[in-house]
Amino acid sequence: MNCPWHPDELPKATNDTALMREQLDIFGYCIIDNALSPTVTDTIRNRLVEQAEIEREIHSHKNPANIDPVNQWVGMLLNKGQIFLELLRHTQCAGLLEHMLGEDFLFSCVDAQIQHPGSKDMPLHTDQWWMPEPIMATDIRHRPGEYFRGRDGSVDASISRTSIGNIAEANIMWMITDFEEANGATRLVPGSHLSGRQPDPQIPHPIATVAATGAAGTAFAFDGRLWHGGAANHTATARYGVTTAGCGPQFRQIENYSRGMRPEVFEKCEINILRRLGFTSWSGYGHTGNPEESISRCGQMTDGPLFRKSK
Repeated sequence: MNCPWHPDELPKATNDTALMREQLDIFGYCIIDNALSPTVTDTIRNRLVEQAEIEREIHSHKNPANIDPVNQWVGMLLNKGQIFLELLRHTQCAGLLEHMLGEDFLFSCVDAQIQHPGSKDMPLHTDQWWMPEPIMATDIRHRPGEYFRGRDGSVDASISRTSIGNIAEANIMWMITDFEEANGATRLVPGSHLSGRQPDPQIPHPIATVAATGAAGTAFAFDGRLWHGGAANHTATARYGVTTAGCGPQFRQIENYSRGMRPEVFEKCEINILRRLGFTSWSGYGHTGNPEESISRCGQMTDGPLFRKSK
């Protein structure tokens, strides 16, 4: 398939923050060189491999975006090892999310996407497929509850000449093993975040893509509007990746931390991480009785019915 980009023009692994921000604006993604130390990468991989092996024995929970039976999704990683908290404490990568989403962004999920040997290509998609697009006042509208993955798929990834939906979600994908074209490295369509369209979900991909490759410990950040999808794994070893998604404070998070985070994990999180996980209100939204609390109270600590004592 004819590729409209020259390889030399596309983002390469770097630690130049200013360059990465520029690449996010232009291409919709950037690649962070040596984002994780070898020690942290090894610790995450060992913990994730063990967790994934045991979970595969007891359930087959799937990410709704990838229903391939061989691919494996492991969710709520913050409950499954303290090492995963280190991903939220990564200053540079949190800064890239802040560049895309603003100072008050929330972490939406910390989960793993594992392309086991034999995993197939994932349909191209965006991570904010649910975001209503701008419309003319005379157009028929899609109501917010009527959106579904793959709706109105297109093969035109060029920059829109009209208004487009604003960014509402962004991601950091951590390469816990090497990401190679042969083992299922994520495929991207550079610049597609500015198209204002959703991609055609046909397999094989009906449009040219590039692979986000790198050694274990590399990461890549990308705009939630970017067309992307995991690729087939043609090797004999699994490809392990961990995603830390962020979203604007107005939007629903993928993982429900206020409901599902284990108490012992909550106690290990510093206040700035708890805020990023949604344990405080934003402009009054998400409060549990007192919008000014630094950390919102849980249910058993909130005010219930109050009565005056009988005289």
